Formats: sequence, structure tokens, C-alpha cells
Amino acid sequence: MGVGSGYLLKQRRFLPLFLTQFFGAFNDNAFKLAMLTLISYHLSVSQAQSEYYQALSGALFILPFFLFSATAGQLADKYDKALLTRLVKVFELMLMIIGSFALYFGNIFLMMFTLTGMGAHSTFFGPIKYAILPDHLPREDLLAATGYIEASTFIAILLGTTLGTLAIGTVNATPLVAIFMTIVIAFAGLITSLFIPSAPPLSTNLVVDLHVWRATKTMLKHATGDRAVLIAMLTISWFWLLGAVLMTKLPDYTHYVLGADTRVFAIFLALFSIGIALGSLTINLLLKGKLKLSVVPYAMVGFSFFTFDLYCASPIHQVHEPLLGLIAFFTYIQHWHIAIDLFMLAFCAGLFVVPLYTYLQIASPPEARARTIAANNIYNALFMVGVTVLVMVLLHFNVDIPQVFFLLSLSNVLVAVCLWFFLGKMQLEMNNS
Repeated sequence: MGVGSGYLLKQRRFLPLFLTQFFGAFNDNAFKLAMLTLISYHLSVSQAQSEYYQALSGALFILPFFLFSATAGQLADKYDKALLTRLVKVFELMLMIIGSFALYFGNIFLMMFTLTGMGAHSTFFGPIKYAILPDHLPREDLLAATGYIEASTFIAILLGTTLGTLAIGTVNATPLVAIFMTIVIAFAGLITSLFIPSAPPLSTNLVVDLHVWRATKTMLKHATGDRAVLIAMLTISWFWLLGAVLMTKLPDYTHYVLGADTRVFAIFLALFSIGIALGSLTINLLLKGKLKLSVVPYAMVGFSFFTFDLYCASPIHQVHEPLLGLIAFFTYIQHWHIAIDLFMLAFCAGLFVVPLYTYLQIASPPEARARTIAANNIYNALFMVGVTVLVMVLLHFNVDIPQVFFLLSLSNVLVAVCLWFFLGKMQLEMNNS
């Protein structure tokens, strides 16, 4: 059943969840980019002020992952996940209504409040979307289903960031298109959530601890008690760190290293997102629906190979104005080389992250699965914060962007080698169950 997995998109046990999480990921990014575009082009009085709000928005969006992940995991283990999903979607719709007023009146405080709320929305839905899959699907379908979830997430990110930016524009300061789009998508997510089948909990006697620090500490202790699970979570977090570094550096790489305009950056962003999405879908075909973690280090080495090749293909000297347009940029063979490297490293990243997410679903105790996923989300957030520190350190030492790619390639090989030594404890075969 695992190879030809298109049938999953025709079944109620998966399609409503698939659509619900797609709409949620889309709105997270669409609202954020609409807000930042509005601030940058219409509300800020200086570049410094705009950059301040962009930095603040990133911090506010990720803050709920630290504050509420423990609570989110406990609630998802204690109550029906389908019911919780509907409540989360109602919350999202309310946020988008508040956000529409914020966008219309240009109220930055309300925009930041809404964005923080969307971070909380993602915090509470994150454990649900992976923990609910084993409740509805047999084990032989989990790899394919996880691949669909991961692929659609990155396509939603791509569409959300693109349409959120375009919905504001640089001329008309009245963001009616952005308001209409985000409210409609939030309403669509609520409607699809109504069709998600019930997922009764196994931990009805669980007492929810609302003390943030104590609950977080307890959850991390239990979730990481199994060393194999901990390694899987750390490797997933490493995936998010790799992606964050690349996305942080890609705009300046396109502008200052390659001397290309924003249209080329948009193409690069699309190649990166589509590459991860296709890798996430392809891994099920390669493994024929069977979970084999032995493929993960090989995929990581593939990522390092193409990242190193990207370093080698990058120009030695930085280029200056005038910036190359889309057509002019792709008249150079070397630029096609760079584009292919970017796509392939993203493809390899998709290959290695999906088996790890699937492993978490299977290896976690069913009664604590959501808390394990929530603990993973905290580690992801910590690594994302670490990216900010890492980028600042590299800037301090004047490390140029191609050299960052080289360091990323080298460090990822080291991580892959370390992971290989632990695979004996992590390896799970579907056909051995």
C-alpha cells in the first residue's frame, strides 16, 4: 500500500487534515509577509525602523513555541485531536479578523499581536498534525502521509510568502486583497477541519500542568529518555537549522554575490521550496513505503555534496550594479549550475527529514506521542534561535556567503557520520513489526 500513495488524498482519514494544515501554513506566511510588506513600503519612516519590525516579528512568532509547546502537547494527548484542531481553527479565524483590522488601519501593534497569535496557532496545531496520523492510518501509510504533510507545508510557505507580498504591493496602501485572502483561507481551514475523523485520546487521566517551565522541563525529560528518539529530534532540528541558514543568506547571495535582482531570488525561493517538497514525496517511492533510516545519512551526504558544489560554482569576486534580470541571469551556464545545486540540495533535505518525522510517530509511546512531537518543536525553535546567533558570529568574523555554504556542507557531513553510528538503535523496519 505504501508505494502508490495517491489514494490517501481521496480518503477522509487523511484529506481533511492535509487541507487543514496546508491552509494554516499558508496563512502563517501570507499574513506575516503582507504585514512586513505593508510596514516596509507604507508605514516605516526609515530602513532601520523596518528592519527593527522584521526582527521583532521573527522573535514574536517563535516565542509561543517556547511558552506553549508543553501545554499543546499535553492537551493533544488528553483530548480528541480532531476537536482540538477545530478549536485551533476557530482561533485562527478570530486572529485573521483582528489582523484584517490591523492591516486596514495600519496598526503595527495589532499586527504584531496577530502574528504572535499565529505563532501560538502553529504551536498548538504542530503536535496534532503529526500525532494524529498514526491514529487514522496504518503504519505502512505513515511514510507517504508524512511526506505529503511535509511537501504541502513547503508549498504553502512558498505560496503564502509570494501571495502575501504581492497582495500588498508597493503602490496601493489599502490591503483589501490581503485581508480578503487571509480570512477566506482561515475560513476554508475551519471548514476542512470539520471533516477530520475523531481521534479519541489514550491519556484521559493526564493532569495538564499549566506551569510553563515545570511542564516544559518534565516533557523534555520524558521525551528524550529514549536516546534514539532524542537523536531523531536533534537531526530534525538540524534540518531546520540548515534551511534557516540558507534562507537567511539566500537574498544577499542573490543580490551581492550573483548580482541578480529580486525576480531571480523569487525563482531561487521557489526552487528551494519545490525541491524539499519533491524530496519529501520521492522518499516514499524510493523506500517502497517501508521506513529505513539507513537512507538518512546518505541523503545528508547528498545535501553536503550539492552545497559544496554551490560553494565551488559561486563567483569569487562580488558583482555590482546593474543587477541582472531573470532572462539575462539565465543566459549564463554557471547560473544554471547554481540553480540546479540549490534545487538538488533542497531535494536531498526533503529525502532525509521525512523518515525522521515518521520515526518519531512510530517510536513515541501512543499515549505521549503529541508531547514527543511538542518536545521536538521546542528543539526546532532552539535551533532556529541558534541560527540567529550563528549568523551574527559569522558576520563578526567577515565570513562571506559562499564560505558559509562550505562550512554548512562540512558540518553536515560530520553530523551525518555521527548519525550513522547511532542508526543501530534507531533502525525500524515496517515489515519486521
